[in-house]
Order: sequence, then structure tokens, then C-alpha cells
Amino acid sequence: MALPHSLMLTLAPTFACRRAPSRLIHDCHYTAIRPRAFSSSTPQTLSTTTEPPAPDSGPFSLAGTAPDHTAYVLLHTHLPPAAYPARSRSPLWRAWTMKARRWGGAVNFAWAPGGQLPAHPAYAGLGEDPDDRRLQRERYTASVFSVARRHARLEIPEVSLANLDEVDEALRKLVHGDGGGYGYGDSSGSGGGKLAEAQEEEGGWRLDARLHLYVCTHGSRDCRCGEGGGEVARALRRELEKRGIGADDVVVGEVAHVGGHKYAANVLVYPFGDWLGGIQDFDVPHVLDDILAWHASNRQATSDGSTTGPSARDVAPLCAPFWRGRMGLDKDEQLALFARAP
Repeated sequence: MALPHSLMLTLAPTFACRRAPSRLIHDCHYTAIRPRAFSSSTPQTLSTTTEPPAPDSGPFSLAGTAPDHTAYVLLHTHLPPAAYPARSRSPLWRAWTMKARRWGGAVNFAWAPGGQLPAHPAYAGLGEDPDDRRLQRERYTASVFSVARRHARLEIPEVSLANLDEVDEALRKLVHGDGGGYGYGDSSGSGGGKLAEAQEEEGGWRLDARLHLYVCTHGSRDCRCGEGGGEVARALRRELEKRGIGADDVVVGEVAHVGGHKYAANVLVYPFGDWLGGIQDFDVPHVLDDILAWHASNRQATSDGSTTGPSARDVAPLCAPFWRGRMGLDKDEQLALFARAP
């Protein structure tokens, strides 16, 4: 006998929000259960002298599911993703998304408690109010992570429709150096470096080398992200507090839809740009161990935020069972890198 329609509607969120079992055995580190995985306590570089094997297509691999991007832009909001609408109508977000897509950038909204991501003091909305849209009141402080500054976050004090063209063009030049081509990779780009220095001096753009962890908690878009993502964000904050690590070293933020509801909880690890999926709250201590050690070792590669260390194609994946991909690598490159991992 079929269930009554009203009962199906009541139960639907329960079924929809059921997530897959953990990719780890509870309280067991994943290196013990997956031979191809490795502890990333000391980030490994991979040899390019041999032909990589065919990409792993087994059930454990999430590799190749991160979007292809050269930069990730976050618009800071006063409200958490739990308050975001399912789909944004923000004119600024829509306009910048279209512009940034041409040079490999992606744009999203982000929030963190306690002012860890300072929101613009003159605007508290999300671009949803008709009067805000009509009068172009939208303005945000923004964070930018890019392949040109692989080990640092760039903070832009104000982005609005009035200065969007200027900011977008500056970031395009930063990412691609002299502005030519749409190549991926880790070109340090003297043009990009000079631009960043000039913006820091003249435009008030600031560099920040802290570790940033962003969890998708956009529940109105998909309940798996709202529930699972919220659990993981809270677990990360608890674990960092227990270890005595504060916001001066690690920022835990929350973001809107990143793509891949079925991979919830999604955790984006910046500034290097690794995307992790399928994480649950009890996975957090093990995953955080690897993230902290991996970030500390990679950060030693440069002291000024430029990309002078190993390229994104040579650094082994972070937390392999959860690894979706990395900024600066397209799908084929993500799969090839994962296949070469020890």
C-alpha cells in the first residue's frame, strides 16, 4: 500500500538528509583501511618521471569532483548561510560570477563568527531586497584565494557594482600575470606579484597567511549541507578550541552552495585550495591532524604569499579518501594527481 501523500512529504526530508556512512572506520585513521591513502603529516611531492597509472574509479575516490577554478572569491556577509535563500538574486554576485568565469574565477558568499571574516559595515543585506537592488546598495568586503598567491588570502575592503569592473580586471591580471592566456597552473607571475604589492600599498588590499577552512552549511539549498555541514563546522570549532588554536591561526567559516550536495559535508581548505567531501563530525580530529601538519609544511615553501614552492600538480592530495580536487587543476589533472599518489 502506498504511503499517503502528506506522510511522504513529512518523511521526505528525513530520507533526503540521510548521508552515506563515514569514509573512515570510527576512531581509526584512514591510512589503516585504505592502502592507497597516505598520511599527509609531511606533504609529499610526486615524481613526474613515470607515466601515471589509470585514475582510480573505485567507490572510495572523490577525485575529479572539485570545480575547475584559478581563484575563489568570497563575499563576506553579516548573516550565516543558514539565513541565505536557496538561490541568490544578488545583482553583484550574478554580475561578478559572469565576469570571473571568463578568467577562471568562482564567486561565493561566506560568513564566520566573531568577526573572523569582517563584513562591510555599511551593508548588512544579501542583495535580496528590491530597494537594495534598485538603488545598488550592495557592497561587501571580499576574500580572494588564487593560484598566483597560493599561500595567502587577499582581502579587498570594498566591492560594489560601482567598482566591480576595476576589481575584476585587477584580479584577472593578478591570476594571469601579464593578463595573457587562460592557462592553469602555478605561474608566480611577476605582473601579478607587482599588482598585489601595488594594491596593498595604494588600495588597502591586505594579505593574510592563516589557514582557512570553509564548510558548506547552505541548508535552504540542500538539507544535507545544512545538517551535515553544520555538524562538521561545529566539530571543527570544538576541536580547535580543545587544542588551544584560535582565529589568529585558523579561520573556520561557512559558505553557500559549492556544488556536490551528495558529498556533504564539504570542507574547502584554503589558501592552497584543496576541496574535501564526505566528512562527518567524528572524522574531524583525524582530518584536522592532517590539515594542520600539511598546511604548516606547505607554508614553509614561501614566506611572502607568492608561489615559489612545488606546483599544484606536484603536491600530493590532502586527506586522500576525502579529496575532491584542488584549485588550479582541471578534472583530468585532479584524477591524474590522485592516481599518482602513493
